[in-house]
Amino acid sequence: MRMGTVVGRVTLSVRNSRFKGERLLLTLPWNRSTFEGGGKYDPAIVVYDQLGANVGQDIAISEGREAACPFPNPTPVDAYCAALVDEHFYKGE
Repeated sequence: MRMGTVVGRVTLSVRNSRFKGERLLLTLPWNRSTFEGGGKYDPAIVVYDQLGANVGQDIAISEGREAACPFPNPTPVDAYCAALVDEHFYKGE
């Protein structure tokens, strides 16, 4: 799991029927520089959202096999918004 910042929403003209009522978010995943205040991010990814994250909000991202675990049936999801982050604390080495 890693942290990310929501920078926008993804709009699809054709959508898989398994994605009813949920949103896709464009998210910048954090790296070490981000935690240290450098303001640099990893390349943007698309994250499946059921929690209602807003643009500018920090979120926890679950990726890979763990991203599909919250669903009862197999769902084509590679990144999932696992938590909305209110605040975080980082202590460097």
